[in-house]
Amino acid sequence: MIKIIINTIKLLIKKKSFIAMSVVAPAIVIVFFSFTFGGNSNYKVGIIDKDNSYISNEIINTINEIENIDIVYISNESDEMLLASHQIQVAVIINDGFSENVLNLDKDNIIVKSISNSDVKSILLSIIESKIDNLNLIAKVSNNDIEVFKEYNETFKDKLLTYNINNVKEIRPSIDNSLGIVIMMVLISGITITNFLIEDEENNTKSRVLVSGINKFKYYSSLFIVFYLLSSTSSFIYYTGCKMLDLDFNMDNTTNFFIVMLIFNLISISLNLCIVSFTRNRYVASTVNILIVIPTCMLSGMFWDFEVMPTYLQNIGNFLPQRWIYMCVENLQKYNNLGAIKEYILYMMILSTVLFSISLILFSTIKKV
Repeated sequence: MIKIIINTIKLLIKKKSFIAMSVVAPAIVIVFFSFTFGGNSNYKVGIIDKDNSYISNEIINTINEIENIDIVYISNESDEMLLASHQIQVAVIINDGFSENVLNLDKDNIIVKSISNSDVKSILLSIIESKIDNLNLIAKVSNNDIEVFKEYNETFKDKLLTYNINNVKEIRPSIDNSLGIVIMMVLISGITITNFLIEDEENNTKSRVLVSGINKFKYYSSLFIVFYLLSSTSSFIYYTGCKMLDLDFNMDNTTNFFIVMLIFNLISISLNLCIVSFTRNRYVASTVNILIVIPTCMLSGMFWDFEVMPTYLQNIGNFLPQRWIYMCVENLQKYNNLGAIKEYILYMMILSTVLFSISLILFSTIKKV
């Protein structure tokens, strides 16, 4: 097995175009996407003002004056659709009676909605609450008189705090926004590597190796190790590139993220070996890869928020490895501990073993037509 591994690696190293297209290029592409789509220069906030009063306009003006925030006036019926399609990141709903509540020092009547609990939402909530506190202070000395309130507000509002998203939290490109593309690229790029098996059969290399006395299990296991090393090298380049570009992993120990990617490479290689074992044709294998990877990435919530899908689709997505990877990253960001993702790691190891076993059986029993 060691000889097969060494000889295969030597053979692949000589094929510079193969290394470039199957290892280096995918890594560079996903680093590029991570850096390009990882950051949000401006955030769009949808505004629904049902109160339409002087005080509600004060809240809207405060939001509008925040650097890196663009406000968009929307209708009450369209907020969820706009959030789901990422046309806005946050929706702020000022309900009717808001100004009366402020003047009477009652509970405010503002709802802040987003699909996920992003940093923008939490910062925006903090700023709105701070502004309402300021308005309540003015309301206390206004005796429920809106004209007096306006006079005091115009006098003091320029002396109140101004807000800047960048002052609250340093904004760096984050892996979160491009994680779906990264997962998809890892799965797709694996087919380029495993297509080497088809080339081996076309050149009768496999037949010559098996004739020498090596059994099929050792032969395919050796190639699996080689393919995994190549795929892991691509992930290492991606991880190193993200570190060099100072992308935000949103976790203290970024090595845990790299470990998760290495485990996911097992899924990628096992899946693509299984595809190749069924097809034995590189063009068909590439097509089948796309037909499997794209729909499963969609069902896993890689291109949109998982929660917007119907429950029955979420139930399907929860059984897919792309979703497991996403949950691994999410839990690592929360707990920064590999122990928090041990069940997902177990699932991926089991699935990799099953897929590789199926591949081995098919390679051993199905003859190339």
